[in-house]
Amino acid sequence: MLRDLTPEVRAFLESATWPGVLSTLGPGGAPITSAVWFGFLDGDIIISTPAGRPKARNARNDPRVSFIVDTKERPYRGVAIEGEVEVIDDQGKALMRAIAMRYLGPVLPAEMEERIALRDRVVLRIRPRKVRPWNLG
Repeated sequence: MLRDLTPEVRAFLESATWPGVLSTLGPGGAPITSAVWFGFLDGDIIISTPAGRPKARNARNDPRVSFIVDTKERPYRGVAIEGEVEVIDDQGKALMRAIAMRYLGPVLPAEMEERIALRDRVVLRIRPRKVRPWNLG
């Protein structure tokens, strides 16, 4: 069963301009965790990554993921999401650019533009199945 993000969870995620943490399952079934920038696409969490990175390969092999974003100071607030991920093409790298602008502002530094241009990228689109917020109400 897919779960929509509540207005409180969505507002928290939209205001969070710090990295989230994504966990994918490696070939042997062990979790592999990495800090990631994220954005939104039609109510889903999106993460841009080079197409050859382990998190992209893992997502293609096993779509089960978890994602967490929390404040790092008291009072702690956050949300943990378990879901399934779909690996999608990022035509023209528009989604990566939107995620970068979310963190860096509307004018991206030259090194970020170079980074965007250099690699073949995909987007991991997380469809929430279980959403567990804390201290957001």
